Amino acid sequence: MPLIQKRQTGVTLIELLIGMLIGLIVVAAGLSVFITSLKGQADNIKLSRLNQDMRAMMDLMERDIRRAGFVTSDPTANLAALQNNPFFDATTGGASTELTVYNGGACLVYAYNRDNDSPPVVDSNERAGFRLNNGNLEMRRSGDTNEDCDDGNWQSITEAEVEITGLTFTLTTAALNVSSMMTDTDGDGCRDGDDQDPATADSGCKTGNYGNNLCDSGESCNTCTRDGSPDPACLYVGDVAISLSGRLRDDQAVTQTITEQVRVRNDKYLAALP
Repeated sequence: MPLIQKRQTGVTLIELLIGMLIGLIVVAAGLSVFITSLKGQADNIKLSRLNQDMRAMMDLMERDIRRAGFVTSDPTANLAALQNNPFFDATTGGASTELTVYNGGACLVYAYNRDNDSPPVVDSNERAGFRLNNGNLEMRRSGDTNEDCDDGNWQSITEAEVEITGLTFTLTTAALNVSSMMTDTDGDGCRDGDDQDPATADSGCKTGNYGNNLCDSGESCNTCTRDGSPDPACLYVGDVAISLSGRLRDDQAVTQTITEQVRVRNDKYLAALP
């Protein structure tokens, strides 16, 4: 019986082309995933760099703005300056040092006793501020007045690869009636300077010589008496809300916005009026 031999014929051209097509599809899918991953990593690196640069600028603004109104580290020797703080002066024409916002909120100027002079004197290098100018965040190094944001020596603190697209300062001032902080040394429920008669416990806090609603000599009080105009407050506390927006100059699609609330540590005190 004759043997039938089957020759090896391999794959046809069509089978080869189909196999190559499938291989190309797999390779293309792998390359797409790889390229997408690389792009995502590059975007994350760019965003991290932008965030780091903007965070450094924000931290610098926070630390310096908190110093606004600092007047002395020796309050005993400079009591008058604490009551009439030249670094919180809104009345000196052309040279105000009041914490003030200009340019639609894009600039903030203030002053503090950087040299810690005793007695305190407002020097040109103690007028500070921040502003947005042509895509750069600028810090003021010195100035002659706080009446606007054009005066003084300004220096950019923005990294070359970053463009600042938005800067807004929102200043909030709250009045605090210091009379609410009067002490009750003997714990009788009445503030010092207005104690009830110990012989008549139900007489309330205004009886005879034991309570006249004033802080008299020899009484431990922390009073603030205002005349009612414009309000009965002696202490003003300030907060500054900061919104900073930026992008990379070489890739404007990478953007970031950060916000912070800064409590000004030095309150503005107005001396009590008779």
